[in-house]
Amino acid sequence: MRKEKTFREKLLPLILALAAIPVVILSVMAIVSLEETLTDRYQEQVKNDLQQSVRMLDVTLDKYTSILHELSTDEEFQENVRNLGEEQGKGKAAGESIQQDFAYICRRNTGIEGMSLLGPRGTSLFYEREEEASKSDSWMDESLFVETDQEITYHTDTAPVFTKSGEQYLFHIIGLIKDEEENAIGQVVMSLNESVIRETIQNGSNTTTFIIDKGRVISSSDSSAIGISTKELSGDSSYVETRTMKDTGWKIEEHYSLSLYARTLWGQVIFELMIAVAVIVILVVVAYFMSAPLVRQVGRIVTAMNAARSGDFSVRLTADKKMPYELNRISEGFNDMMRQIDILDKQGRAAAEEQRNAELQALEAQIDPHFLYNTLDAINWKAIEKGELEISQMLGDLADILRYSVMNAGEETTVRGELYWLRQYVRLQQERIGKEILIEEDVPEDIKNRKLHKLLLQPFAENSIRHGFRDQQGECRLLIRMAQEEGLLHIVIEDNGKGIGERELEKIRKKEPENGHVGIENVRKRLQLYYSSRASLEFESVPGEFTRVHMYIPTEKGGDIDENRDCRR
Repeated sequence: MRKEKTFREKLLPLILALAAIPVVILSVMAIVSLEETLTDRYQEQVKNDLQQSVRMLDVTLDKYTSILHELSTDEEFQENVRNLGEEQGKGKAAGESIQQDFAYICRRNTGIEGMSLLGPRGTSLFYEREEEASKSDSWMDESLFVETDQEITYHTDTAPVFTKSGEQYLFHIIGLIKDEEENAIGQVVMSLNESVIRETIQNGSNTTTFIIDKGRVISSSDSSAIGISTKELSGDSSYVETRTMKDTGWKIEEHYSLSLYARTLWGQVIFELMIAVAVIVILVVVAYFMSAPLVRQVGRIVTAMNAARSGDFSVRLTADKKMPYELNRISEGFNDMMRQIDILDKQGRAAAEEQRNAELQALEAQIDPHFLYNTLDAINWKAIEKGELEISQMLGDLADILRYSVMNAGEETTVRGELYWLRQYVRLQQERIGKEILIEEDVPEDIKNRKLHKLLLQPFAENSIRHGFRDQQGECRLLIRMAQEEGLLHIVIEDNGKGIGERELEKIRKKEPENGHVGIENVRKRLQLYYSSRASLEFESVPGEFTRVHMYIPTEKGGDIDENRDCRR
C-alpha cells in the first residue's frame, strides 16, 4: 500500500520553491546593482586618469614649446640665424653662438636629445646632447625639417633611432623663426625623448595608456606598443576611453583591463550563491521541524483574530489537549479577552448612545436667554400700551415656539413645518425690535415635504435679526431659498443687513466665532451629530450689502406633517 505523504512532506518542496525564488531574485538584483556600481566606478576612474594625463601632457608640452618660442623670438638668436652662411668669419661666429644656445638648453632641460636649425640659403646646424657637439648623425639630418607655416608644429617618428645610449624613440617640436616683418627666416627643431611623454601618463594597476598620432602609437606606458597600428590594439577585453588633444592633434586612449572587474563580479556571484544556499537550507530545516498540528492551530488562532478585528467579538477558540501547553494558554487567554471585549463593546455602545442623546438634548436646548427675556419684556410693554388681545396673541406664539423647540428633542420635521415655525419666530422678533421683517421664500413645492431636523434655520434668522438688521435703515428682508442638488438639499438663508467684516467672517469659516455667534456653532455640532460628514456649512458676506449662509444636508421624502402638531395647547 502506497504511503501517503504527510503535510510536512508536502510542505517542504513548496517552502523550498518559495524560498528559492525570492532569494534568487534578490541575489540577481544584488549582482546587477554591483555590476552597475563597479562599471560606474571603473569608468569614472578611467576618465579621471585620462583627464589627468591630458592635463599633465599639456603642461609638459607647454614647457618645451615655451622654451622653443623664447629661443626663436630672441633678437640675438634671430641675428645669428641671419648671419649663418655669411662670409666665413661672421658665419662661423654666428654658428658657434647658436651651438652654445643649443648646448645651454639641452643641459638645462632633461629629455631634449638634440636641437637642429635650418637657416637661410639652405644652411643647417645640428647639436646632439650626448655628443655635446655639432654632429650630423644618422638620426640628425635634413629629414627633421618639414614645410609648415605654423609657428609651432609637432612631428613624430614611430621608428626608433640609435644613439650613444642605445635605441630610443623621439618626437620633434618645430618652431618657425621670423623677422620683424613676420617673414620666416628659418626653422628650429627640438628633438625630445619619448620618455618625456610617458612620464606624464597617469596609470592605474589595470590601465594602459596609448598616445596615437597618424594612426600609430608614438608613446605608451607599454613601450613594446610604440610604433604599432591602432588596429592592432585589442579593446575586446578592455574598457576604452579616448580624448583628442587640441594643439597637437594627438589622440590619447586609455585601456582598462576588465580582468579585475570580472574577478570582483564573479566573487560576488559566488558569495550570493552561498548565501542563497544557506538561507534555503535553514528554511528547509525550520520547516521540517514545524509540525502540521501546530500550523493548523496557529491558523485557527489567526482566523479568530481576523474575525475579532472585523468586529465579531463572539468568536471563540476550542482547546485541544494534543496541542502544546503554550498554544492552549493562548487560546484560553484569547477567549477571556473576547468575552471582556464583548462586554465592554456592549457597554460602550450603550454609553455612546446615551451620550449622543444627551448631547443632542443639550445642544437643542440652547435657546438664547436674552431672546426669552427681551421678548417677554416686549410683550409686557405691548400689554401696557395696546391691550389684552395682542398680548394674548404674542404669548400664544411664544408658548408655541417654546413647545416646538423643547418637545421631542432631536426628532425630524418637514421643510414645510420648519418654515411655519420660522415665520412665527420672525413675527415675534419684529414685534420686539419694532420694525417689519419681510420673509421671501423660494422653495419648490416638492421640497416642502422633505425631512430635516428641527431648528436648523432659526439660529441663522436670529443672527440676521440681532446683528444684520441692528440699526438698519429701510427695508429688512430675509430670503429662504432651497433646491435639490446631487442628492443634497441646498438651503440658502440670506439677509440684506449690514454684513460681516472680513476678519470676523474668516473666524466663522475657521470655526472660531466670537461670542455673538454661539448659534452657528450649535448648528455645526448638531449637523455633525445628525449627518456626520455628509452635511456642511458655507458663509459669504459683503459689508453693507448682504450675508448669505449655504447649508447642505441629506434629506429624504416625508409624509404630510401637521404644522400645528407641536403647538396645540
